[in-house]
Amino acid sequence: MVALRYTLARPMAADSSAPPKPADSSAPSPGPSPELQRLWFALERRPWSFLTVIPAHPGAPALDAAHALLEAGSPYPEPPLRLVDATGIEPAGAPRLVTEIRHRIAQGERIIVVIDSLMTHPASLPLALAADAALLCVTLGESDFGSAQKTLDLVGRERFVGSVTFPRAKKKRRAEPAPKPKP
Repeated sequence: MVALRYTLARPMAADSSAPPKPADSSAPSPGPSPELQRLWFALERRPWSFLTVIPAHPGAPALDAAHALLEAGSPYPEPPLRLVDATGIEPAGAPRLVTEIRHRIAQGERIIVVIDSLMTHPASLPLALAADAALLCVTLGESDFGSAQKTLDLVGRERFVGSVTFPRAKKKRRAEPAPKPKP
């Protein structure tokens, strides 16, 4: 695995489409952040058409990481980049999706696929094994070393191009109960 580690901030958009074009086309678009651009170019060091984003543990924000990659790749429209959310895929659905992805790649697309943690959803493994490359998604302070290690072993270390880290999600504080009125 290449020593590629980037920390991404939360949250990202919830849809899989490319970022919208600005309404005023004469104004220059700021584009992806420098951090996302560096991540994109680091991933470009190794050729890939099919990349899986794999959470190191259940609940890691792999979809956020994939959206960040979609944003980072949006200034480079060739080949077309597509995001596929394969979380929750059924065992019989994984081979069908691999076939569909290979068809899209043959038509010139690049595909980023988000899968579930392999610790809780092993049905996602065929997608990880069919991909050209994988990116491990880690949440600092939440991902345990054992789950990350097991994920690397299941997929094969040589398939991983690196990892992205996210800060621990801030827990919402519970509201203080309202004081009771005195009788």
